[in-house]
Amino acid sequence: MALFSKPPAKKPMPPPPEVRPVPPAPRRPSARELAAQAQGRTRGGATASEPAGQDITVTGASLLELAPAQGGFEVAQANPGLCSVLENAALLYASGQSGPARTLLEQGVQADADARVSPLAWLGLFDMLQRAGDRAAHDQLALQFVVQFERSAPTWEDQGKPAGPKAASGYVAFSGKLGAASATQVEVLKRAIDRGATTSRVDLAQVTGFDEVGAKLLAGALAEARRRRCALQVQRPERLRATLGAAVKRGREAGEGAWMLALELLQWQQDRTTFEDLAVEYAIAFELSPPSWEPPPPVETSPDATAEGAAPAAAPVSEPELLAWTGVMAGSAIPHFAQLSEYAQRRAVVPVDLSGVERVDFVCAGALLNAINRIEAQRKSVQLLGVSPIVRALLLLIGISPRHFVKKAP
Repeated sequence: MALFSKPPAKKPMPPPPEVRPVPPAPRRPSARELAAQAQGRTRGGATASEPAGQDITVTGASLLELAPAQGGFEVAQANPGLCSVLENAALLYASGQSGPARTLLEQGVQADADARVSPLAWLGLFDMLQRAGDRAAHDQLALQFVVQFERSAPTWEDQGKPAGPKAASGYVAFSGKLGAASATQVEVLKRAIDRGATTSRVDLAQVTGFDEVGAKLLAGALAEARRRRCALQVQRPERLRATLGAAVKRGREAGEGAWMLALELLQWQQDRTTFEDLAVEYAIAFELSPPSWEPPPPVETSPDATAEGAAPAAAPVSEPELLAWTGVMAGSAIPHFAQLSEYAQRRAVVPVDLSGVERVDFVCAGALLNAINRIEAQRKSVQLLGVSPIVRALLLLIGISPRHFVKKAP
């Protein structure tokens, strides 16, 4: 018999629980990363997925037409004056969000270290204030600009001064879905009406749909032009008219905006029979007096002006050898770039006046880069004149070289 009992066997200790690393919080992508996504498409045409949790949404990047010898467009890695605040503001403005773009720049030049020392960020804010008609804020910013950079600030341009040669014409192309974001294009149209433009054209070929707000915005602008007897050309509305026609069959449910825009387009198309039938249906649906038949003065249009894919006419300018674009450039802008391609065939230096362009969206900026690359592959040089600071920031971000930007002579 043993004097000492055998100690109990020790149970093996369980392994410590596995410590899994905590994933870092998702980082909001910068505007440069958003722009770079557009070149992340696969060779088969698929586009990179959009990162979640971001405030800026870039739509339509898959519509970019890439040159056969070019796999994508490059985002410049170092452009003078660009900073993250300006890049994000440029993308916001390009998508029609002028209010948030202005707010971002106002905060940036005060609180962001990079934006404070970027003249282009300040110039972009001056541009936004000028467009908004906010002279008090413009003058206040001018004082801060002089202190910051020790040079003169941009002067306020009086909106009431007599319009220059470009006032004689205008081209506004609506694209995508008519909605609240269409207010920028509608504002361009209203400015053309206010300055008495005689050959303005509204292109509706790329409109894919509408909501109540967008329909009322466009209907109101067209009605104002009609009441003021403007010689306006409403071009290629067939697709939009078909969409509106399908909507009004639902009666009152379609919304008053759809009915008003459908009736307005009929007036501009001089289609009295269809107008009067639809006006009666409107009166029944909404129990209101129908609008009266008061069409605008007929405008003579050439076959080339209304043909599918026709290029917008250049605004009259003092230089006979200068191509000029005006209004909002959105989507693939096929008419503009068809015109540019033809224009470039006749010269080694290709100057394009963009001083009348209100806004360029993200997709159109990429298409412009592709067009420039195709032209310069032929040993030609493209010059972009009079580009506003906020538009220039987008074009720099998308990859257009600073050497293309030329200050327009006064």
